[in-house]
Amino acid sequence: MAGLTGLNKKPEPTEQDKMLDAFISGAEKRVKALESSEKKFIRYTFSLNEDISKLIDELVVKGQNARINRSSIVRAAIENLSTYSADELKEILNK
Repeated sequence: MAGLTGLNKKPEPTEQDKMLDAFISGAEKRVKALESSEKKFIRYTFSLNEDISKLIDELVVKGQNARINRSSIVRAAIENLSTYSADELKEILNK
């Protein structure tokens, strides 16, 4: 009966095997979450002075995340500004 050596019952998975499987399945879930979304982005052009442009670059570096770019800094700033009341926004913009 040559060739039938692999038919033995497989041993129970060890705790380490279970941990590895959980890690791998978790990684797959995280990768799926990173896949592109259905959002549609539109390119706009606007002007910045050199100081503001440098400030945006500094914020990108401070973000310490490979997914942070200049657009994400501008989006975060706009979302933050939208939380202010009309009077607070006027005061900020008049500075």
